[in-house]
Amino acid sequence: MKIQGYRTALLLAVSSLLALGVPERGLATSLSPNSYVQTNLVANKSEYNPLILDPTFVNAWGIAIRPAGLGGHFWVTGNGSGISYEYVGDVNGVPLYQDDLQIVTVPGPNGTKGTPTGVVFNGSNNFAITQNHPNGAITGPSKFLFATDNGVISGWTERKNPDGTFDRPSEALAVIDRSSQGSQYFGLGITTLGDRLYAADFGINPGIQVFDGAFNDITISSGFTNPFAGADGFNPGDFTPFNIQTLTNSGGLETAFVPYAKSQEDPNNPGQVLAGEEESGPGNGRLAEFDLAGNLIRTWDDRGLLNSPWGVAFAPSNFGAFSNTLLVSNFGDGTIVAFDPNTYRAIDYLRDPSGQPISIPGIWGLLFGNGASLGDADSLYFAAGPEDEEDGVFGRLRVTDNTATVPEPSGIAGIALVGLWGICRLKR
Repeated sequence: MKIQGYRTALLLAVSSLLALGVPERGLATSLSPNSYVQTNLVANKSEYNPLILDPTFVNAWGIAIRPAGLGGHFWVTGNGSGISYEYVGDVNGVPLYQDDLQIVTVPGPNGTKGTPTGVVFNGSNNFAITQNHPNGAITGPSKFLFATDNGVISGWTERKNPDGTFDRPSEALAVIDRSSQGSQYFGLGITTLGDRLYAADFGINPGIQVFDGAFNDITISSGFTNPFAGADGFNPGDFTPFNIQTLTNSGGLETAFVPYAKSQEDPNNPGQVLAGEEESGPGNGRLAEFDLAGNLIRTWDDRGLLNSPWGVAFAPSNFGAFSNTLLVSNFGDGTIVAFDPNTYRAIDYLRDPSGQPISIPGIWGLLFGNGASLGDADSLYFAAGPEDEEDGVFGRLRVTDNTATVPEPSGIAGIALVGLWGICRLKR
């Protein structure tokens, strides 16, 4: 009876401690601790200890790759350089390196230098373009598409020759230019079928713009009504789309995830939004999920942990404590938040081996490797612009190599639970 009584007391204590607000565990109740290690692969300064040092690599932003089996490269946009950087490897023990395709220039308005943000891979035959090349014009579907925060969307294609070599243009081709309308594209998404291209406009008229496979604007019929706007419609200071990414959710359905950042009012033009400027701070972020037609599926409960969120990725089943969760990067404070895809609720931040939230200043894109030629499948790759976007880092996070199988305690609650369990053991 005494043993049963102490067990009952333990269960009551557990219930009470959970009610005190310890971090939600959700799917993170595995024996793996919430502990991840950061490695910087590319950076513009040696102080970041990168594998590859490139002084031109400034404000790394978007990341895209081809699916496993299709070869290709990591495409990492440099917002401060106007360049997309290409890398291969960091998989199965092969270090990251560059081959003959190293950079592609991304254009801005009227042939000026672009400021690229989002980038996506297109595996369809849509979004056809014709590009000049010394070996003759190349006509074909855009293999990669870029957005810039000066209002341009561009495409890039290639041609495979009979001998297995490739003709590859050194720059992308501008196909949509909305700079004169005040557009600032901060993110880009595409459907697997290649019939829809989505652009997150963080300019003077913020929202999601949608284009079909021939680059026709079909925004007016494509939904994406802002679920966080006020009752009287959007006003400066409301949450507005900061990015858009298409992912296959936990139910196997391809959907569009839209992270929202808090906008600012232009101090020189009351009633107008301050284009391209978010207001970072604790709780200044939201996340919504839409179907591909722009109908709202749900909003996710961030529990106040989002802060100008941008990157979104689903973790695989071998990513430690946060396996099979949805991960969202916070540009505002550099953290990464894990969400339970069954409850649609934030669990906790990714943490380092000391138990502190990992913070990567200026973090933007998130992407897991494909496990074949472009990154290990259990590695979370990130792009960031530290030092107020004046520097650039491309790196990865991996589960800490820890053979222990004891669930990590969480602060006071964890200590108390361990202590109570010890009492019960002694009373036996």
